Amino acid sequence: MGRLIGDKIILREYRAEDLSALRAWVNDSDVTKYLAGAYRRPQTWEQTEEWLSRRLNGDAGGEGYVIADKETGKYLGQIDLMMIDPIARKAEMAIVLMPSAQKKGYAAESIRLILSYAFHTMNLNRVWLKCAEKNEPAVRCYLKAGFKTEGVLRNDLYIDGEYQNAVIMGILKEEF
Repeated sequence: MGRLIGDKIILREYRAEDLSALRAWVNDSDVTKYLAGAYRRPQTWEQTEEWLSRRLNGDAGGEGYVIADKETGKYLGQIDLMMIDPIARKAEMAIVLMPSAQKKGYAAESIRLILSYAFHTMNLNRVWLKCAEKNEPAVRCYLKAGFKTEGVLRNDLYIDGEYQNAVIMGILKEEF
C-alpha cells in the first residue's frame, strides 16, 4: 500500500507511534457519537493497542490509511475502505478525524484521495457508506464529494438515547 499525497495531507500507513493519537479520540464521545457501535463503547488502552497491532500486521482487513499532516506526518484521523468486494467491485468507506483536525478541509481532501485510489487504482465501480442522518456536517461533506443519497434505514441507529435514521450514500466511478 503506497501513500496518497494531497495538498495539505497525505494518506499513509499506520505506525506504532499512532497509538497515542488514536487514544486521544477513541473515548471522546463527541468524536465517536456517530461511529460504528464498537467505537461507541469505552475502549481500554489494550483494546486500542490490539486494534493497531492487527492493522500493522495486515490482519485488519480492507485498506486503511492514516490521514496525516503533509508537512509533519502527524496523525489527524483515518480513512478506510472496508468490505471490499472484488467481484462486484465495491467497498464501504469510513472516516474519522480528531477534533483538532475538523473543519479544515481535511475530510474533503481525504475523501477525494481515497476515491481516486478506489476508482483508478483498485478499479472499483462503487463506494458507499452509512451515515447518521442527523450528522449533518458529514452528510454535507459526502454530498459535496459527489456521493448520492441512495436510501434511508429508518430507526437504524441508537444514539443519545433515541433511534435515528441512517442514510446510505454511494458514488459510482462514472460520477467521480
